[in-house]
Amino acid sequence: MSLRAIPVAELLATLAARDIKVWADDDRLRCNAPAGALTAEFREQLRDRKDEILDFLSMAATVARQQPAIVPLQSQGTRTPIFAVPGHVGAPFTFSDLSKHLGDDQPFYALQPSGYDGQSEPMERVEDIAEYFARQIVEYQPAGPYIIAGYCSGASTAFELAKILGQRGAEVRCVVLFGPLYPPTNEKLPRLAYFSARSHVEAIAREIAKRPTFAARLRYVSGRLGNRLRDLVIRFRERKQPVVADPVLESRARLKSTAMAAFRRYIPMPYSGRVCIVLPNTDWLRSGAAARRWLRVAPHADFYFGPANCRAASMLEDPEASAIAELYRKATKKLND
Repeated sequence: MSLRAIPVAELLATLAARDIKVWADDDRLRCNAPAGALTAEFREQLRDRKDEILDFLSMAATVARQQPAIVPLQSQGTRTPIFAVPGHVGAPFTFSDLSKHLGDDQPFYALQPSGYDGQSEPMERVEDIAEYFARQIVEYQPAGPYIIAGYCSGASTAFELAKILGQRGAEVRCVVLFGPLYPPTNEKLPRLAYFSARSHVEAIAREIAKRPTFAARLRYVSGRLGNRLRDLVIRFRERKQPVVADPVLESRARLKSTAMAAFRRYIPMPYSGRVCIVLPNTDWLRSGAAARRWLRVAPHADFYFGPANCRAASMLEDPEASAIAELYRKATKKLND
C-alpha cells in the first residue's frame, strides 16, 4: 500500500516510529527528523497532504486538551466506536495497524495512560487507571454505546473500565480482550516466557521450511544472524555514548514498571456483559497467560483464535493484524447488523 492511500493517523505513526517529529505552527507544518530519516516519499507526503495533516493535528490537539487520554486513530464512521487500552508500555499506536484493517467506517480511539506523555505521573492501581479513562470517555461521548478493548496486560484495565461504565448506566456492547494476561500471573511468568520463546523459534523454523533449497535456507539464517549481530554492535556502541536524560523516556519507564505492578495486584470481579477473547492461536491456551481463567469472572466469554503462525507480541501488527481484524468482525458482527 502506498503512503498516499493510508490514513493520516497511520502516516504520523509511521513517521513517529522513525523518530520524525511533525507539529503544527499556526498554519505551517513543522518537521524535525534524524539525518537520512526523511525520505523523498515522506517529504512528498508532508507537502502534498499538508492541509489534511494540519486538520488532523488540530482535531487531535482539541481532543488532547479536553480528554488527554483519548487518541483518535479513526474518528469517522457509523459503527459502534472502539476505545482500546494498550499493554503495560502504554503506547496508543499499538492499535494503528488493527484500526487500519477495520476500515474507514470503524471509529477507533486508543487510550493513553497517565505518565506516557512525560508530563504526568503513572497511576498505581488498575481501578484508578480505569476510572481515569472512564471519566474522559463519558465526557467525550456520554452514555455510549461503546466497545471496550484491551491488549495483553491492558485487558485487565479494559475489563475494569467496562464494569465502571456499565455501573454508571452507559451502554457497553462488548468487551474485546486481545491476547489477554489473566492477573495475577506471577507464578506463570516463567512458563509464559518459555512459551513466547518457543513460539518465536517455531516461527523462524516455519520461515526456514518455506525456502526451497538448502542454500536459500542458509542465506535466511545468515541474514537473521547478521541482523542480530548488527543490533548487538549498535547497542554496545550506544552504551558507550554519554547518556542524556530524556524526561519523556524516563516517565515511560516508570509507567511500564508501575503498570505491571498494578496488573499483578489487580483482582478482577465478575462481569455480566458480553466478553470476547481473541487469542493469537489455539496453543496460547496452554501458555502462562492463563486465558481460561477469564471464565471465572466472565463465564459466558467467547473465544476466537488466530492462525497457527500468529504470535502474541505481534498479533496487532502487520501482517497478523489483518487476520485479527477479521476475528474482531466475526466476534462483533451481530452488534453491527
